[in-house]
Amino acid sequence: MKYFIKVFVVSFLIFTMTISGGLFFVTSKISSIPGEFESSGVEGSPVNLDKKDKGVVNVLLMGVDSLNAKKSNTRTDTMMLFSFNPETNKASIVSIPRDTRVKIRGRSGYDKINAANVYGGVDLAVKTVKDLLGVPVHHYVKVDYQALFKTVDDIGGVEVDVPIRMKYNDPYANPPLHIDLQKGNQVLDGSKAMQFLRFRKGSKGYPGYPDQDLGRIRAQQSFLDAMIRKVLSPSSILKIPDYVQTLYMYVETDMKIKDMLDMAYMAKGINPDEMTKATLPGEPAMINGVAYYQVKQDDIKAIREEFFSLEGN
Repeated sequence: MKYFIKVFVVSFLIFTMTISGGLFFVTSKISSIPGEFESSGVEGSPVNLDKKDKGVVNVLLMGVDSLNAKKSNTRTDTMMLFSFNPETNKASIVSIPRDTRVKIRGRSGYDKINAANVYGGVDLAVKTVKDLLGVPVHHYVKVDYQALFKTVDDIGGVEVDVPIRMKYNDPYANPPLHIDLQKGNQVLDGSKAMQFLRFRKGSKGYPGYPDQDLGRIRAQQSFLDAMIRKVLSPSSILKIPDYVQTLYMYVETDMKIKDMLDMAYMAKGINPDEMTKATLPGEPAMINGVAYYQVKQDDIKAIREEFFSLEGN
């Protein structure tokens, strides 16, 4: 039973919590993994992925704000590229703002990177990230925010410190967006957690994050850190059957569960405190009436050299 708990927690958190570096928090607690663990996994559509080279593994993590992660025509609300080298125990994670201005294969002109999944599903999203950063992508994980919604309710809520009064309404969003949270330390249920994770700007007369999407990325990371601690608590472990159901309902990936466990085991030697994190550098830009996040090639090159050249670091 002890091994089963470790196995499940690792596999589930790889899907839903690596966004905040939680993979390392979990894998650092692993003393061993059973030699054999077979499962069919949760596999998505065929995607053109790269073969692993020199031990370095890059995983594209995508969060969508639809009601079904496996639908192709949904915008990616969160995109992060996680990279680690089990031979050197070095790891990094880079957040890609959803409004990043990019060229998308098969499209004329420029688009926001979160539209790639709309036009061509995960395959085109993967290709767009590869074209932007100039690095290979070996695996992908796409998670619907509904997975977090359900898990937060399953574990009895997550305690966070809401930094500002959050008030915003957009009935035309898909799904509709209604945010109404008071400032201060509080326990968020699934519905309020979704509000916290999706908040960027306030309605008229209410504050928002000065840097909008970048502020939201920081909030997501702090929330998921708190959620990991709650998931690993003794009371939450009893909810494992509910987590399994959530995993199979709301996650799409090219990996089988055994593949994820192998990857988690390889990463167990990585020190969480030494993991490098960053957001792709850039600045807001209004171009032809469209609000983008503009990045420069020199900054992309610097990120690539610092975060994805792990062999010699």
